[in-house]
Amino acid sequence: MEKVTLTKKESAELLGISIVTLSKWVSEGRLKAYRMSDKPKSPYLFTRKDCLTALEAVTAGPYKQDSLQQPKSEIASFPTRQNETSKKLQDLLKIRTKGRGAT
Repeated sequence: MEKVTLTKKESAELLGISIVTLSKWVSEGRLKAYRMSDKPKSPYLFTRKDCLTALEAVTAGPYKQDSLQQPKSEIASFPTRQNETSKKLQDLLKIRTKGRGAT
């Protein structure tokens, strides 16, 4: 006989998501949850039907690898943050060591 309700852990496993994501879905209203009692700290219970409905509502766009890659000429024209930070650090070190014999 199949269970009528599922716990957070069982629902997360069924959906293939983490418990944190499951909680976000509940707070966003994407997944319907039921409390065991009227107490605010009462654990949530879920139905299999509600879980599958929430899963069907998730849409993912097609993955296009070409759109994520930029031409190398475009990438090379922008200075990297690491180079900027390294240059600033070298400038600061020159000021601190000026006249102490270190170059």
